[in-house]
Amino acid sequence: MCNIALAINGWSSHVGIYGDLCKSEPAVPYKPCKEQDLRMNYMFTLSTVVTNASALPIGMLLDYIGPQYTTLLGALVFMLGNIVFPLDIRNHYVDTYFIGFILLAIGGPLIFLPSFHLSNAFPIKAGLILSCVTGAFDASSIPYLLYDVLDAKVGEISLKTFFWAYSIIPALLIVYQVTIGPTISYKREDFHERAGTDDTLVDDPTTPTAVGTPSPDFANLEDGTSKGEVRDRVVGVMFGKSAAEQIRSMWFGAIVIFLCVYMSRINYYIQTVFSQLYFYLHDIELARSVTMTFTVLLPLGGLVGVPFVGWLLDHRTTLEASLVVLVSGVLFGVLGMVRHVAPQIISIGIFVVLRPLMYTFVGDYCGKVFGFETFGTVYGLTNSISGLFGLVLRPIDVLVKTKLDGDYVPIDVLGIILGILSSSLLSWQIWKGTRPIALD
Repeated sequence: MCNIALAINGWSSHVGIYGDLCKSEPAVPYKPCKEQDLRMNYMFTLSTVVTNASALPIGMLLDYIGPQYTTLLGALVFMLGNIVFPLDIRNHYVDTYFIGFILLAIGGPLIFLPSFHLSNAFPIKAGLILSCVTGAFDASSIPYLLYDVLDAKVGEISLKTFFWAYSIIPALLIVYQVTIGPTISYKREDFHERAGTDDTLVDDPTTPTAVGTPSPDFANLEDGTSKGEVRDRVVGVMFGKSAAEQIRSMWFGAIVIFLCVYMSRINYYIQTVFSQLYFYLHDIELARSVTMTFTVLLPLGGLVGVPFVGWLLDHRTTLEASLVVLVSGVLFGVLGMVRHVAPQIISIGIFVVLRPLMYTFVGDYCGKVFGFETFGTVYGLTNSISGLFGLVLRPIDVLVKTKLDGDYVPIDVLGIILGILSSSLLSWQIWKGTRPIALD
């Protein structure tokens, strides 16, 4: 249910949303006209900007009132979005598609961000837990995919029927939060590994913090490692500093630049995947088929990639993880420009794993580098800046569909170059900042 704004764009033309804008050419299922396509892409772009730009106030709210009340607020906003979106009221003053979409876009991070702290309950497996949370984030589009399939095969299912029925999900979330939801954010030092067990972590009043002398095992937990694992020197480099000091550091600047570039690349590909496939393959039926493959693999990638992402973040260093992201970004971009089906499928396969890896990596990086005392503010500001940067997607989309006459090559090449530069900057900062002399 997190970040639902990313899911709807794939089928909105199929159910006739904004079909009345197609005056110069008839609206065709799965092939929107130019006016309809621009309108839906703009709604998508605006919603993703709102989702990420709202992360800063949501993060500050999370730091202030805790995960329980933040999630309750998110559930209420998300429920309201489900109620408003299918009303189909549009005039000069109101567009319920936009209003509902924005409410869904705000409700998503209100629910998503408060779940990050759960990984602290399992310090040794924190990367795996965080990967599971992000996997659920990616799988959130599955209900909308099922709606698309049912609507096409069973018969017309109204938007009201689906969205109003889906309101039961935030209702169940409210019940969960009121009954057993944690009222405060978990901290890693509040949990330690029970002797003789593998994954069971419990709250213990005799933690090393309480008695004042950290044990060797607890020291390993604090730097994110267990016995026999590679020590990640990035852990704690900005612990104990104020949010203002952390934000002014190069550690923050490098991750912001990285996220601005990668989030924009990912969101632009999602909103233009059919158009790009049609441009490169020159076959509308083939483009539709591959797009459907992408639609199915997108949510599954987050789930299938959970073990790999968890292993990478738990058992390898942050520097190694950043290099994996760099290589994956280059392969996705290059293969996605080849005019044959096989490379396009491989590119999509890389993309659906790269997306959850990137989002999980950023959250893991912020937790390891800055800590969870200021996590809501720092991580929220990171997403807010990258979200506002996403506003460039609107003029880029207009440019491609007008002056470039549908040619995606210049934009894709630029994305590859910026991806290499931003990833290299982040990897360099991690390497430079974690050398022994820098740590000293």
